[in-house]
Amino acid sequence: MDEKQQGLVLTADQVNAMLKIVQKNPRDLLLSEGCRKFLALDRWQKSDRHLRVHSDTDEGVMPGTITHNRKELEKDDFGSSRRTLRLLNPLSSLEPVFSLAGKLKVLSIGPRTEMEIFHLMAIGFALPNIHAVDLIACSPLIDTGDMHKLPYPDRMFDVVISSWVIGYSNTPQKAIDEMVRVCKPGALVAIGLTYEPTIERGVVEHAPTDIVGSNYGSSGELQTLLGPNLGRVYFEQDLDGGKGGVMLIASVKR
Repeated sequence: MDEKQQGLVLTADQVNAMLKIVQKNPRDLLLSEGCRKFLALDRWQKSDRHLRVHSDTDEGVMPGTITHNRKELEKDDFGSSRRTLRLLNPLSSLEPVFSLAGKLKVLSIGPRTEMEIFHLMAIGFALPNIHAVDLIACSPLIDTGDMHKLPYPDRMFDVVISSWVIGYSNTPQKAIDEMVRVCKPGALVAIGLTYEPTIERGVVEHAPTDIVGSNYGSSGELQTLLGPNLGRVYFEQDLDGGKGGVMLIASVKR
């Protein structure tokens, strides 16, 4: 059997040598999806498991959102970080993130757990510059708040990430406007969501579940929400058909 058929086989010496490399820079471990999930879950299970819940929710928050996310956390279901990976991988290759991530302030909207925070660290962002906000916080690294009225001042962030959370809003324009408000001029916004073809587009009046608020089938529709604040489009993904991820990374004009 040749090496290609056998697959990659590491020797004990190679494994030990790589472990020494990782010991010099432990953050490299966070590049692994499995390590991010393990660390976030381990920290949660060894904590007091206290959930802080944001009480002053905007009318744009879909009914059932807090209940759904609380249940997921209480049963230790941290889900998959692969959706976030799809958005952060292209973001990490763009300037100024690629060269200056350690100096940039970034906001993660709706991360639910620490996994997205660890991923941001893995691609170069410094923990003191990483802010995260969610309706439910399971970590001291996550602020409680509502994406429709973010608890941050104007023009604070160089990067704002909305990873699969717009669907929880029935006033998505308000949520996008809040993202723009906290962006510095020229900041990058990264938005990802799952398009569901079985329901109508835009704001869903009669959702099939109690946590679907908005449904967009193209990056062009997301660009429309940014309106006159849309700057340069750096990355976009549309669907040829069916259910799947719709993504947009663009700069913000102020």
